[in-house]
Parts: sequence; structure tokens; C-alpha cells
Amino acid sequence: MNFPMLTSAAYALLYLRSCRQPVDRMLLGTGLTEADLLGLEYVDYASMTRLLRNIDNTQADPAWAARVGVQLNIGTHGPLGFAALSAPTLGAALQVMADYHPVRISTLTASLETRGRQVVFSMSDLTDDALYRRVTSESILRVLEALVETIVGHPVGDYVTIQFPWPEPGYRDALQQVYGARCEFNAQSVALVIPASWSHLPSPLYDEGSYRSNITKCRQIISRLAPAGNTAEQVRGMLANHFDQVRAGTLEGRGAPGLEDLAQQLHITPRTLIRRLKQQETSYRTLLEAEQLDCADALLKQAALSVADIADKLGYSDPANFGRAFRNLTGVSPAAWRRGQRAS
Repeated sequence: MNFPMLTSAAYALLYLRSCRQPVDRMLLGTGLTEADLLGLEYVDYASMTRLLRNIDNTQADPAWAARVGVQLNIGTHGPLGFAALSAPTLGAALQVMADYHPVRISTLTASLETRGRQVVFSMSDLTDDALYRRVTSESILRVLEALVETIVGHPVGDYVTIQFPWPEPGYRDALQQVYGARCEFNAQSVALVIPASWSHLPSPLYDEGSYRSNITKCRQIISRLAPAGNTAEQVRGMLANHFDQVRAGTLEGRGAPGLEDLAQQLHITPRTLIRRLKQQETSYRTLLEAEQLDCADALLKQAALSVADIADKLGYSDPANFGRAFRNLTGVSPAAWRRGQRAS
């Protein structure tokens, strides 16, 4: 999805205060005052770029951006951070950061994927500004490393790798002092790489209520930030909220809202909803199946639930119908999917 190029004002304030320089001088050319930052939720890309350039020109420590990442505590990330910390596993926590990062910064894209024995959290800058990319990459990678350390309960050491897609800088040793992980350069992308086995580690801070509540808040913020008329994102958010309640057990046996229900909530006709989704190269069925599969996957990981229980939670009156639908989506039965997840 295309978002406006924004950065959290809380991040801007932290960068500003960490540099220990006169505030007015650092904000020169941004069109902002410190009072503005205290009252704003986001800072636009142009103002943020000028702020970072002003700060960088005053810093004797070339690794200053990575050190700011150490100070980006949980309160700075708002619902994004709370959702990540309260997620059930390390893999789920990193997925939260990949999926919902626009809540705090929308000048990049992020993804999480398994590559053999590694799980890779990679980022791609959207600004084409080398300084901005360097500063945000170094800061965010330290944030991600801290998240991993919090969940695994110890420094990451050489088990984790921090990767940059540019040549090794002259301040490599200074960077290495900030990161506990090993730093590598000339990589394919900006990335944090962990052992695949770590993705299943349970978070000691897992709290289902907090996790789901903050995920919902993140979705609401993203829906608000989305360009006007992004019907697909609105539908995705409504379906996702429904299945969040299914996971929480508050919608026992109730099926997902149909196309007509969603159209009514959006105050448009079903035909208009179909047309708008088609214009965005998707459909109600596509969005529904994606959310159903995500929910079914989460429920199948709960050993206490039988396949029949899960079918009922998802609104299927007959478990066989759920089995057929699941097989159509994945190519395997729910039971086979569950065995595969336990083996991975």
C-alpha cells in the first residue's frame, strides 16, 4: 500500500534531544519548532530529512544514529511496540514490526521470510536519500536487535547478523560496539538475520489480550493513514478485526461478515464495493480467504483445539466443509498443516 511519507514525531524528538545541540539550530529549515513536534503525531519526509541532515553535520560520532536506536524504548513505539512485545513468539513479534511499521515510519517497506535455516527481516528505503536511509536503517536495526534480546533473554552475539547493502564504512568498529550482533556489509538489503529455530521461541511477555488490542489499534491507525478511497484496506481491516475476535473466543460460531454486510458498513452498494475492489486488483473473496487462512493457522497451533473446534470457531456448521475449504487454499488438510507446523 502507498502511504504518505511520514515519521513519528516521537522519533523526531528523540533524534533532536539526543544530539545535544541547540534546538533552533537543529530545526533550521524544517519549518518546525519544538512545540510543533510536541503537538504533532507525524513529521513529513522533507522536514525529517532536513532535521537528520542538520544533526548529522554536528556529530563527531559517526555511529550516532545506531546509538539513538538504543534509546528508542517501548513507549516511543506506541501500539506497535506493545503489540510486538506481547506477541506469542519471537517470529510473531518480528512479523508485527514488518506488517505494521507504517504506524511509526512509512518511508520504507519491510518483510519477514524464512530462508533455509535463517529468518530474515529485511527493509527497503523508499526515499532515495542516502543519509536518511543510513540513519533510519542503523536506528531501526538496533531497535529490532533489542526486541530479539528481550524475548530470547540474552545478548544475541554471533547468532544474529546485522546486514547493510553498502560498502564497509570507516566507522565499522564504532557500529560493532553498538550492535551485539555481527555486522556485515555489501549485503542484498538492510536486514536483521536470526536462526530460524528462534522464530518459535515463546515471548516471556506474551499477553493475548494486549497483543490483540494493540494489533487492532495498529490496524486502525494504518486505515486512517491510507490514502482516501483505499477500500481494500478498509475491508481488510474489518475482516481482520472479525478474525481477531474469533481468535479471542468472543465470536463463537459466527461467520465472517459477508460482502453485503461490509458494503452496508461502508455506506455503499455491494456492486460499488465489488467495483472498487476490482479497481484495486483484489476481491472480497481474496481478502476473506487471506484472513481466514491466517486465523486458521493461528488456531491450528493451539493443540487443545480439535479441527472440529476450529471449524466451529470459523463459522462452519460442518467440519468437512472447513476441511475442503482449507485444502482448496493450501493444498493440504488442516491436520496435515498442523503436523507440518509442529515439525518446522
